[in-house]
Amino acid sequence: MGSELLEDAEVSALCDRCAAQAGIDLRHLLTTAGEDELRLTQNAQPALCFMGIGLTRLLRRRGVDPSAAAGHSVGEYAALAASEAVDAASVIKAVVERGKAMADAAPAGTSSMAAVLGLDAEKIEAALAGIDGAWPANYNTPTQTVIAGTTAGLERAAQALQAAGAKRVIPLNVSAAFHTPLMAPAAERLRAALDRIEWRTPRIPVMANLTGRQHQGGDRISHVMEMQLRSPVLWAACVASLVEFKCDALVEVGPKRALTGMLRELAPGKAALAVGTPAAVQELAIPV
Repeated sequence: MGSELLEDAEVSALCDRCAAQAGIDLRHLLTTAGEDELRLTQNAQPALCFMGIGLTRLLRRRGVDPSAAAGHSVGEYAALAASEAVDAASVIKAVVERGKAMADAAPAGTSSMAAVLGLDAEKIEAALAGIDGAWPANYNTPTQTVIAGTTAGLERAAQALQAAGAKRVIPLNVSAAFHTPLMAPAAERLRAALDRIEWRTPRIPVMANLTGRQHQGGDRISHVMEMQLRSPVLWAACVASLVEFKCDALVEVGPKRALTGMLRELAPGKAALAVGTPAAVQELAIPV
């Protein structure tokens, strides 16, 4: 997914620096890795994070400079890099450790996630209240919440949610129950990697998944990002905070357009754009 991106000399050199510091073959993940390999969270996370970092570099070179940023789950690391709160190589190294810790925390086949459509968050929370092993994990939009939990917990949750009026409960192709208490061991392991980073105050506001509000900077970021891994992603709140900064447009940076679709519901009065390739960066038209 990153072959075209690495044709840029500056981004290519940055990829090599990040790969050397993180101890992974990042170039392979971005250019020649197969679907099965990228399905592993320890591979997908650094690849996705670097895509966000590299494309943001190209946007800035073109004169499109963000006035605020947010990222969904691992995307929050790319947002912090965009804010210059952390250098790219350090953040990729932390994301590699995050992916490994998450993979180790939940053996394959023991837990997963599912998207719940057509039921508001309060009703979902009520339906899950008496179910062991299932929790809200991503508050994406008023009509889409992702839940996560053990295999047995998700089966019980799906039955309860359909009885409560959910239109659909769609299993997701992920390897574990991210952003739940099941990730506590991974979060504790991640904290050591986060504490090795010299965090700076973000140059632009970055919204935290944990709170939906602005990161405060410094060592506080380590705590917030540790808690992010074991807590729900408050994405709708993050977008609401971005809208408060009166940006000209909201631009999704990465290989797909899932967040752009959500923006139509979360920020209907804003232009929602997406860039996933260098060509898309050049073609991007910001409304004025």
